[in-house]
Amino acid sequence: MATLSLAACSTDLAVTNPNNADITRALARPSDVENLLAGGFNQVVNNTTGGSNDNLNNSFQVMSHENYTGLANFNMGPRAGLPRTPILNFPHNPGSASVSNDFNGLSRLARSTTIALERLGTTGFTLGTPAQDLRARAYGRFILGLALGNLALAYDSAAVVVPGGEAVPALVSYDSVMKAAIKQLDDALADASNTAAAGAGGFPLPASWLNLSTGSVSADLFQRIIRSYRARFRAEVARTPAERQAVNWGQVISDAQNGITADLNISMNPATGWTQAWVVQHYTGTNWHVMTPMIIGMADSTGAQYQAWLNQPLLNRQPFLIRTPDRRFPAGNDRAAQQASSNGGGQGAVLPTGVYFRNRVIANDGAAADGTWGFSWYDHGRFQAFQNAARIGTFPHMVMPEMWGLIAEGAIRTGNFTLAATMINNTRVSRGGLPGVDGITDLNTPVAGGSSCVPRIPVFSGGNFTTRCGNILEAMKWEKRMEMAYIAYGAWYFDMRGWGDLPEGTPIHFPVPWQERDVRVQPFNNMGGVGQPGGSQRGTYGF
Repeated sequence: MATLSLAACSTDLAVTNPNNADITRALARPSDVENLLAGGFNQVVNNTTGGSNDNLNNSFQVMSHENYTGLANFNMGPRAGLPRTPILNFPHNPGSASVSNDFNGLSRLARSTTIALERLGTTGFTLGTPAQDLRARAYGRFILGLALGNLALAYDSAAVVVPGGEAVPALVSYDSVMKAAIKQLDDALADASNTAAAGAGGFPLPASWLNLSTGSVSADLFQRIIRSYRARFRAEVARTPAERQAVNWGQVISDAQNGITADLNISMNPATGWTQAWVVQHYTGTNWHVMTPMIIGMADSTGAQYQAWLNQPLLNRQPFLIRTPDRRFPAGNDRAAQQASSNGGGQGAVLPTGVYFRNRVIANDGAAADGTWGFSWYDHGRFQAFQNAARIGTFPHMVMPEMWGLIAEGAIRTGNFTLAATMINNTRVSRGGLPGVDGITDLNTPVAGGSSCVPRIPVFSGGNFTTRCGNILEAMKWEKRMEMAYIAYGAWYFDMRGWGDLPEGTPIHFPVPWQERDVRVQPFNNMGGVGQPGGSQRGTYGF
């Protein structure tokens, strides 16, 4: 009788707890699944370039000389320093938040997208029409590809979470993660190319899903966006010059040529969750942002000042005037003239159209005028108007110069110098006002310009620096840097890693956060630093 009584009680108590996680109930309605997928691209942006200042992009910028600050905020100062020190990866270290931010966010996105795709694939489940199902699956696979692809770019390893996969996948190396990402993009492209996706409820994508300034996204544009991402991922996953050379450049060229045909601009508004948080600090003042001469010094057409600067001890390097024919820099033969060319050079001043850098007013040099290698008289002010508008308006997400640069690099590496020159000249001549690279058919011929050539690259030998005019490959690098600064995730860092241009000891990727390794009962690992595992070698420029 006691047994029967207990059995009856247990039956009475077997009720559904609505507070317990239940994927089936949470995604019971078609709108639940579609809404979960729809926010995916916003999460990609927020977990790479937009939503937080404590993401890895701030680190990528200072490690590649795209930005400089000595402030410890978001661990930028320690990662900007020379000589390079390791990325620390153990409990309670001050850089834990930035190391884990992107990994956690992108991994969660991969998991939630996978859950939505699995629900979408459940027998008998539909969003409404076959075309609507196909559109959602294409978009979901695209988002999953972006989540995995960005993890592969940033970290030494990650877990590959895909529909039908293991519940707790093992950590695998970045190249395996990227292969999985490309597979998802391949499948997304196949779905988007399926004529059945054009039926009732199918393409275009709703405008809010990508939030582009152009509105809704047609099947053709979506396919082009997928191909552009594939081109980026295939090239930028490389960690060394040898890996970069081994990239399948034929595939990169094909995807880039059949990718986007105009810049992709997102309609930003922090109140709606679409934002570029780094802009706030970037335009706060010189202590947060300054352009070190390490890279932009290559615009110095005299070469003499840049060379003299390079040959000073790191902590004794004084700022100098960059006089250059490159129109993206302010014109003038002294600081006052260049400030006039920068609309006064004051904080908040919007630069003239086509000018990307300001020579700031002396009063704003501030505490950053410390006479070290990181300081110069120049800031990047291309997006000042966006900041002045409270970050409401359009902001570039993926730009044509990136595709032109990928095509040009692939063309150079496969011997098609004519195609490379055409791509490079798209910005070098029209935006930079520099001599074209037409007629160059090898890597030995310097760019035109003589003593006023741009870029003028460092040559390190015998413990000293000299400078010389760059070749067509260096011209391509210069254009990508000028046109992509502060736009894409790791805009300079991923390229410079593969080109072998990073300073010695710079971490070539981030380690899996210690918290993830801890729950997997795996040892923690630091990354990079001069002479340490995961650090770059003394590269192209001898830094």
